[in-house]
Amino acid sequence: MKTLALSILMLLVGFAVPLHAATSLDKEEHLLNGTSFTFQYQNAGAMDVSFADNQLTYKWIAGRNAQEPQQSYAYKSRKLDTDMYLVNWHEPDKKNYVTMVFNFKNNTCAVSVISKYGNEKPFTGFQAGVIEHVVKR
Repeated sequence: MKTLALSILMLLVGFAVPLHAATSLDKEEHLLNGTSFTFQYQNAGAMDVSFADNQLTYKWIAGRNAQEPQQSYAYKSRKLDTDMYLVNWHEPDKKNYVTMVFNFKNNTCAVSVISKYGNEKPFTGFQAGVIEHVVKR
């Protein structure tokens, strides 16, 4: 009888763990709220970036997009390691989907973007850059 009860308990726990893991992965996190910095692409300009109220806001300050107005979008994030975050956001008005890894340990960033999806000439970007002037509140 103890063996049957133990087997049932193990079976129930075995089902509960994957269910819990699936729901915790779906949770939106906004771990960078209160953080701001300047991001310099290797070859595509620079932008000021800030996170507040579950929104990412950026303004190009150098490069071909420097005349564009400031943009804000809802973002999601995951902590990958100490001072390292995976962040993504969707720009439906521009048809861009952006994923970035911010590494505040060495002040670097990696970027992957699908840009202008649904248009005649969509393109992808895969770049890196440096982070400067970090402020964390």
